[in-house]
Amino acid sequence: MKFAICFIMSLIVSVAGYINSFTATEYDLPVDSENGGDPFIVEDETGCYYTFTTGGSVEIRKIKSFTDTTVVEKKTVYTAGSNGILRDIWAPEIHKIDGKWYIVSCALFDENAVPRGRMPEAESYVAHTDYYRYGFVLESKTQDIFGEYEFKGILAPDSLNNIDGTYLKKDGKLYYICSAYVDVAHQCLYITEMENPYTLKTDDSGANNSVMLSRPEFSWEKRGWWVNEGPAVLYKGSDIYIVYSASGYSSGHYSLGMLTLCGDDVTNPKSWYKSPFPVHCNQPYKDIYSAGHCSFLYSENGDIFMIYHATQKENFFESPRLTYIKPVRFLFDFPYFM
Repeated sequence: MKFAICFIMSLIVSVAGYINSFTATEYDLPVDSENGGDPFIVEDETGCYYTFTTGGSVEIRKIKSFTDTTVVEKKTVYTAGSNGILRDIWAPEIHKIDGKWYIVSCALFDENAVPRGRMPEAESYVAHTDYYRYGFVLESKTQDIFGEYEFKGILAPDSLNNIDGTYLKKDGKLYYICSAYVDVAHQCLYITEMENPYTLKTDDSGANNSVMLSRPEFSWEKRGWWVNEGPAVLYKGSDIYIVYSASGYSSGHYSLGMLTLCGDDVTNPKSWYKSPFPVHCNQPYKDIYSAGHCSFLYSENGDIFMIYHATQKENFFESPRLTYIKPVRFLFDFPYFM
């Protein structure tokens, strides 16, 4: 019954979102007109903090507010070149868990520093560096977000190469969700239970028992190449959603899809309903294209905002990725983002 309701609601909000895409709002312009690849914003009692993909480091910026990215203070807390990381530090996220800050990100590692992963052969004649691309975690040594961080290790559920890792919390348990490869290098979403923010849980045989939650199956997930990546967890009371990016990032058709938790077990694919329609896609009327890789910010008054990147040109290579925000609306507790 709940799956049927989700189908009806996903159709309604898809239509509502399409109609709303023609209505200009104050959220149609980027909050950062210079940066924005894979943006993430977090707030606590000390202020508002912003990070994004730089490629060679993890940089944290204290900004005036999530609507004003004017820099108050900034610090590079980690740089490629140590712990086996070569380059391509992508999609850093900053989470406060049990009083400490954790940065979960991903990077390309030196093949002599990490084992070769389980990425399937896509084209046998291509030497894939992605065999050595993994998630990793940094832990703060103090409660200061600008303090020193310690490299805690890689995250490789069942030896899967993966990117775009994030955390999901439910019933006192912590889970790692990421985008990893399957079949002919299609990117899919996997979930794995964790012992702590930097250690994946294992069984008696040493396996992590990672589970695939979603794989590209609809046409809007297969443009350019087949992709489910950039998972972001959205909480609304007891309801949990995973919003993810679909299709190739430079294809001109990058968009956002959504999974809705309809059961109790987050590691059971049958507990999740997948919307057959994108929940956010190109909005030519607003010059918003290739919208993807979102995260969510929860304000003190209960409002929820989606942070995401997009380009201002239909051709991905003619515009930088910039940071946007928009409020998350709810229709009968079902979110929509247009």
